[in-house]
Amino acid sequence: MFSMRVIIMQYQSVSPARSGFFWLVAALCLLAIGCDTSAKQGDQGQSGDATGTDEPPFLAEPAGEPDGEHGRQFWQILMLGGKRVGYASTTIRHATEDGRELKQVDGQTVLRVQRFRQTTDQKIRFTDLQAADGSLLRLRATIEQGSEPLRMAGVVRGDRLELEIGTLGKTTKYSLPWSADCGGFYAVESSLVQKPMQPGDERRLKMLIPGLTHLAEVELKAVGHEQVSLPGGQFKLLRIENVTRMGPGQELRSVLWTDPEGEVLKSWTDTLNLETYRVPKDVALAEIEPGELDLGFDLAVKLTRAIPNPHTTVQARYRLTLEDGDPAELLPQGASQRVEAKGPHTAEVTVYALRPGTAGNPDAADETPAEADLRPSNMIQSDNAEIVRLTREAVGDEKDPWRKAVVLERFVGTYVKQKDYSQAFATAAEVARQREGDCTEHAVLLAAMCRAANIPARVAAGLVYLPGRRAFYFHMWTEAYIDGRFIPLDATLSGGGIGAAHLKLTQASMEGSSAFTAFLPIIRVIGKLKIEVIEVE
Repeated sequence: MFSMRVIIMQYQSVSPARSGFFWLVAALCLLAIGCDTSAKQGDQGQSGDATGTDEPPFLAEPAGEPDGEHGRQFWQILMLGGKRVGYASTTIRHATEDGRELKQVDGQTVLRVQRFRQTTDQKIRFTDLQAADGSLLRLRATIEQGSEPLRMAGVVRGDRLELEIGTLGKTTKYSLPWSADCGGFYAVESSLVQKPMQPGDERRLKMLIPGLTHLAEVELKAVGHEQVSLPGGQFKLLRIENVTRMGPGQELRSVLWTDPEGEVLKSWTDTLNLETYRVPKDVALAEIEPGELDLGFDLAVKLTRAIPNPHTTVQARYRLTLEDGDPAELLPQGASQRVEAKGPHTAEVTVYALRPGTAGNPDAADETPAEADLRPSNMIQSDNAEIVRLTREAVGDEKDPWRKAVVLERFVGTYVKQKDYSQAFATAAEVARQREGDCTEHAVLLAAMCRAANIPARVAAGLVYLPGRRAFYFHMWTEAYIDGRFIPLDATLSGGGIGAAHLKLTQASMEGSSAFTAFLPIIRVIGKLKIEVIEVE
């Protein structure tokens, strides 16, 4: 513990929370996954049991709400497709530590959405502790998306950021390279306030996204001033175009509008037309009524032609059209899926019902599982005592990998008793304990049990066709590595493998940064994809 004399100083301008904006979009993608099938990298270190660093604490919480003397607080509303779905707040406090000025920025984001007519809440809290020049000293984050929160803590030591990510029964340590152009969760806000942009200015920086062990690259370009409608009226604000990149095919394009002091008063992204506005506290905290938007039903991709018996099909060919991109560059290829470009926005996708001994995609390259597909992680705790016990109970003396995988698929389908959408994304250990969830919970538990049975496994996300609705819905399932190929399994269906009615958009081992960034390609297709059935066998 460090001795600190805290002097809360007069607030100096800083913009409201928006660094969680990228995570918010990723969260919406995860919330979109979870279809109603019942209706027919830094260096990894050691693991432990709890998060925490050996560093001094953050600033003490002030009594009551901050004011001009003790800091300042901002509030925002979150709008999705024109409907209010949540709020965010940011609190800034200043202090001194051994004669050095510090600034702590605390933020929270609360998201409430409907999925298949059931309300799902997600909460994100994050903190940056900065030096007076805005450089990061320490950070922490808590993401409530299941029954147990994901916790993240980090401290800058020289040219490294030392991180710990903790979930139920698992803490994993990471170390990332760190330099002067890197920032924490509030890197964008701090940069804009430290030096407000002017029309024509361009700026590049790197920032950490809550819950990820990966630095995002940010490009800011100040276009010019324009009249902007805010809840309080019309204002002349600076339009700043923002591109946040996590890697190839993983980027978010948004727009920020700032006042002369660099404070962000409005932000927007074309993903689901997501917007944030600064508002008074009472407006932000007003009760969120269930809106007309339902992430389960309304994001479905409707078809003009039904697929009879979709989950017993052996092969199907689809034509995919993406409004502002090339689906051939987006969709992964493998033994169960073949993708062929047919134009700048069109591709034909052939899906194969893969089993041991079946041919599958003749053009598929050889696949080798990564080490991460077999070892435990924060999201897939295959070494969890309960998961190990359940796996032994389910497979018994069975030795054949495929028969073990099918037994586990069926086991998870019956073990998860409560099929609901109240959780955004629970870890495998949570599912083993709670026995509830939707397709994401089925997928991670099956992956964990496969790994516990010494079968490499990962999760896949994309779309699945639901009979009776004539539409594809966002969905997650599992892939097990057997006989030299990743073979799909779906515990929500428990059919001993799947048919040709699953379209894969992405896959992930769920380790480190890939645990969530791997699902960002879903951003590219939400509301922009059309699917046509060409032929089905």
